[in-house]
Formats: sequence, C-alpha cells, structure tokens
Amino acid sequence: MALVIGNAAYRAPGVAPLANPRRDARAMAALFRELGFQHVVVQEDLDQAAMLRALRDFEREAERADWAVVYFAGHGVEINGTNHLIPVDAHLRSDRDVPDEAVPLNRVLARIEGARRLRLVLVDACRDNPFRLRMQRVATRSISRGLAPSDDAQLVAGTMVAFAARAGQLAEDGTGENSAFVHALTRRMREPNVEISLMFRRVRDDVLTATARRQEPFIYASLPGEEIFLRRQ
Repeated sequence: MALVIGNAAYRAPGVAPLANPRRDARAMAALFRELGFQHVVVQEDLDQAAMLRALRDFEREAERADWAVVYFAGHGVEINGTNHLIPVDAHLRSDRDVPDEAVPLNRVLARIEGARRLRLVLVDACRDNPFRLRMQRVATRSISRGLAPSDDAQLVAGTMVAFAARAGQLAEDGTGENSAFVHALTRRMREPNVEISLMFRRVRDDVLTATARRQEPFIYASLPGEEIFLRRQ
C-alpha cells in the first residue's frame, strides 16, 4: 500500500509555489503501481485537515498490508529537533504555530506501524523553507536549515525513513520534470533483484553526482536480517 502526497501551492503570502512536488508525486505513484502495489493513493495540495484525514484513512490500509509506504514532497521544518511536514494552508507566523498548523513526521510513522513487514517513509521535504526566515521565534531554541536527523532507536522494527538530504542540507527542487531524489528513486527502484539497503545507497550516489555533491540523501532504519526486494525479476 502506498500514500503519495505532493504539496506545491502554498497559500501564505510571500511563499512561492514549488515547481516539482505534484509531478514528483505523480511519478512516484506511477512507479508504485508499476511495482505491483495493490493500493496507491495520490493526493495533491493538501491542507492540514486533509493531510490528517489522508493519514488516518491510510492507517486502515496499512494494517492489512505487508508493506506500507508514504511519500511526501513539499516543505518541511525542524523545530527543536522535531521534523514537521507543512500543509498548504499553513502560515507559521510564529514557532508556536507549528504544532497547530503542521503535521509531525512522527505522526506519519505512527499511522503505518500496523504494516506487517516494511514501513517506508520517503521525505522529499528538505527544500529551502521560506517559513523559517519569516517565523517569529517565541519558544524555540532552534529552527534549522533543512530537517533534523531521525533517531534510529525510536523506530519500530521494520521501519526505514529516507530523507532527500541529510540533516541540515537542502534538497533541490530540480530544473527538470522531477527532483534529483525522485529521478534517482524512479531509476533505482525499477532495478530487479537489488536489496533495499543497497538500492538506497545507489540512490544516494546518483543524487550526489547529479547535484555536484550539494545534496546527500540519508537513511535511518531499523530493518530485520531478512533481505527485502522492491522488485524481483
């Protein structure tokens, strides 16, 4: 099962729309269908209520799945070490608005815990965040560039979180039809008989090359000893 979200048309004044998230979401949804996923939901430009509803609905699908995958493209923000995905209706005038207007990444992970074998979250949300510069700091120790690292020790067994860029780095939206991260994912996930950990290492190398080493995808995982293949020949 896969849930794919592409948020591009942000509504806050002064926040320009993103070029690629909707195309990236459509490319990833097509890829999951090609790989044989039984249920693929793709949604675009979700406000907070719609994002929370989509995750709640997907939780029921994940509970009867061997694999549950969530892909998100759009803006994200890190506040005091906690990562949040930003819906299109967020304004984030203050750091105190983040819990009320954004969606914590931990909430995404919690919604797919019911999957039996693999829980995979792909976060293409490390773009240069326009909210960070305009946000009034009231109660925050830090608002970082990019996203914060994940804590492997907190991941449920069988979970992998793949960020388009390592902590503190920015992910490029890309000048072509798709971001560098999605371009690499759609290439490497199609390769048969490649174990998932090796596949993501190849994605990392592809993105480093495509961005002249400005962007390095990073993986956090708690995977079992068994081999996992997204595609078998």
